Amino acid sequence: MISTFLSYRMYTADYAKSVQRTLSNAQVAREQTYYRENISKVTSVDDFLKDQRLYAYAMKAYGLEDMTYAKAFMRKVLESDVTDSDSFVRKLVDRRYLEFARAFNFNKDGSVSAGTAIIQDKSDLAETVGLYSEQRLRKGAAVAAEVEYYQARMATISSADQFVADDRLFKFALTSFGINADIASESAIKSVISGDLSVVANAAPAELAKYQKLAAAFSFQSDGSVASGGQAQTATQLSLTIFLNYDVNNAGASPAAAAFKANTFDSLIAGVTSVDDLVNNPIMREYAVVAAGIDPILVSPQMVRDMLTSDLSDPDSYANTKAEYAKLASMFNFNTDGSLDSGVPAQTTAQHQELTTRYFANYQAKDLASEADKTSDYKSFVGLISNVDALLKDTRAYRYIMDAYGIDRDAVSTTTIRQVLTSDLSDPFSFANRSRDPRFKAMAAAFNFDAQGNAQGALKAQYASAKSDTIARYMETVGEYDFQQEAGELEGDYFSSVVDTVETVDQLLADKRVVTFLKKAYGFQNETSPLFNQTLRRALTSDPSDPKSFVNQSENARFRELAAAFNFTSDGSVRRAELGSVQDPNTLVETQDLYLRQTMEQAAGDQNEGVRLALYFQRKAPNLTSSLSVLADKALMEVVMTTLGLPDSAAQADVDVLANMISKRIDVADFKDPAKLEKFLARFSAMYDLANSQASTTSIPSLLLGQQTAEIGQDLLSNIQAMYLRS
Repeated sequence: MISTFLSYRMYTADYAKSVQRTLSNAQVAREQTYYRENISKVTSVDDFLKDQRLYAYAMKAYGLEDMTYAKAFMRKVLESDVTDSDSFVRKLVDRRYLEFARAFNFNKDGSVSAGTAIIQDKSDLAETVGLYSEQRLRKGAAVAAEVEYYQARMATISSADQFVADDRLFKFALTSFGINADIASESAIKSVISGDLSVVANAAPAELAKYQKLAAAFSFQSDGSVASGGQAQTATQLSLTIFLNYDVNNAGASPAAAAFKANTFDSLIAGVTSVDDLVNNPIMREYAVVAAGIDPILVSPQMVRDMLTSDLSDPDSYANTKAEYAKLASMFNFNTDGSLDSGVPAQTTAQHQELTTRYFANYQAKDLASEADKTSDYKSFVGLISNVDALLKDTRAYRYIMDAYGIDRDAVSTTTIRQVLTSDLSDPFSFANRSRDPRFKAMAAAFNFDAQGNAQGALKAQYASAKSDTIARYMETVGEYDFQQEAGELEGDYFSSVVDTVETVDQLLADKRVVTFLKKAYGFQNETSPLFNQTLRRALTSDPSDPKSFVNQSENARFRELAAAFNFTSDGSVRRAELGSVQDPNTLVETQDLYLRQTMEQAAGDQNEGVRLALYFQRKAPNLTSSLSVLADKALMEVVMTTLGLPDSAAQADVDVLANMISKRIDVADFKDPAKLEKFLARFSAMYDLANSQASTTSIPSLLLGQQTAEIGQDLLSNIQAMYLRS
């Protein structure tokens, strides 16, 4: 007679083979295939309940086979909001119903959730916003590099010919004054900077004004030469050209521009002898008013002069009309006529220090506020559009992404950007890949448009259902004390934030904190080999639907659970989320695995009820949280009472008394340890066989060996079981 434990071990010693033996049953294989091929056709709860094969299959998978008849009840379960603690399914004591509802994507009205087709997911949106925030730094750094070249090279220029021959100098100066260097005539510009404006006399007034300012910014003589001992540009002309270049490139509020303006102010303030020296210098004027918290655009030079020459002791003076105006006046020492008293500088050391400190505190304020407004608008816009053409037509959104990815709107057409945004980066011949422009690739990667320009599912390493399940698994491994729960929640939050940004399996496994989290969540915490990451990679890149894949050939079923929880391809990249499916890929795999397990347990129970109970306990026990959760499940309770040798009459005791009796003799936390769980089941098997001496089978189950039967000596069986009990 074969013991219960030996029969149980025949199923679990090589679980993969046991599953394959179960699948070898033609009826089981047909049901597996039918479910896999037809569940995706379900578009409503009605569809699901009308297809008896699909419905019965799923009910059996989740251990609800005896409730298959109750379709009205199960409709209420499936249409419940699993996230709402007051929903119908959340109020049911039996958690199998909640697990069943979570396995499907039904809405409250019975329809299948369409999923979320968005042009950018959370991580891509954050990346775009981050790039937009960095644009001031990038632009400032780019202009600063040109400034450095311009300053150094201009010191060597001795003629207008030499200047116009240098493309970088030419473009820098003309850009500063708003002139398009790409279409400007070098000969005409040479004449202008040499003081001859007749060549542009027919230009429109606005354009003529630009040429006049350009001419005033150079000190070339009429023949284009530099006067003996002079420079092509004076220090003031040079500073003004640079100042304007920062602003025209939208880099005026960058750290590089701020440093330039501060240095310019510092070099000039000592030479200021009257208020007009400061007010008439645009760099110094802007620097001073920004330091006082005033928007330069909102005040004229005359207004600044009136502030600086106000008598602060007079409550009716101009400066006293606003606190910012008074603060500006207080940082300078001008008299009401704009002069300075003899021996009195425009600023004392303390005033200068205060001005500098306030400038660096304020110089970004306006741009940051504007940036925040534009970002808020963009985030709102992203959630409202569903195709690429809507994005390209919205001027503000289009400017935002172009600035974020550092692409010149005037140099690249919207047609090109459409090709970029609809590129498939997995295709080496897609437009973005063929362009070899890293900015185009980055932009294409940040959006979820298909080839037709419609929004689609985002690239996701995990579906929301799989992520919540992974975190729940981890939380089941932490202690019950508040500090342990809080620490567990912190790790869950970290995992959630990281997995949302993961693009490859190698990126996931490179994070040691995440690996530790996964090992604990899926029961691999005792694996300490430095090579275990390679095993995890093999598992995560396996296809759970392929019988020959690593996870389906492994004896450890937890590898299959891990693979099903993630959305990686065989090469380790992240798949795009499927939309509008009644089940996510991970819950589909889970449902099919549970069906096979239920079928296997039933087959085992037909031979030996004790084996079915042991297999069921092995599956459920690692998730137990207390002795009360044992009492809530009839099968689990039978295993525990049999193992502890409790009489049937004990089941009639008060629930609290019985729970206390059990908790004193077993710690359900031990069941999370596979070795301790196995030892407990060995004890159960022995006790079960003692209580059911006639119930054990007399031959190896036909499910395992087909038609053949074989007798095994009782002494041998006793020795084998004793060995397991001692282990």
